[in-house]
Amino acid sequence: MKTFKLAELILYPTNQDSVEGKEMQLTEGLIINKEEDNEWVVEAVLDKEDLAIVSKLSHDGNVVIAQVRITKPENRPALFLVQVQEVNDLEEEGNVIMRGNLRREDRNDLLMTIQRLRKEGKEEGEILLCGTGLAE
Repeated sequence: MKTFKLAELILYPTNQDSVEGKEMQLTEGLIINKEEDNEWVVEAVLDKEDLAIVSKLSHDGNVVIAQVRITKPENRPALFLVQVQEVNDLEEEGNVIMRGNLRREDRNDLLMTIQRLRKEGKEEGEILLCGTGLAE
C-alpha cells in the first residue's frame, strides 16, 4: 500500500445533470493506493457543513466523482469514481471514508457514461466495479 497526503478534494454528484462540484474544506486527509484492482481509499476530515453535504451525496450509496490533488495544491488533479463507505460525526468536525477507482476519462465523459449505465439498469455497486471497462 502507498499512502499520500490529500491536498484538495472536490466532489461531483452523478445523480443530476449538472457537473458542478463542491470543494470540501479539508482539515486533513489521506489517500491510500491499495495496489490491488486499482482500488483507492480516500479519508478526509471535514467541517460540519461539508460533512452534511457528503452525507447527502452518499444517500442511497450513489457513486460520486472525486477530484483530488495529492501532496500539494500545485499537483495535477486526478479523478476517482468513489462510493462513500462511512460518515462519522466527531463533535467539531467529521470524518468521511470513500472507496473507489482512479479514472482516466474526462469528467464530463465519465458523468455521461455513469448516466448511461444507470439507464441500462446498472446498480451503483456495479457502476463502481466497472473499473477500467467503464468507458467501453
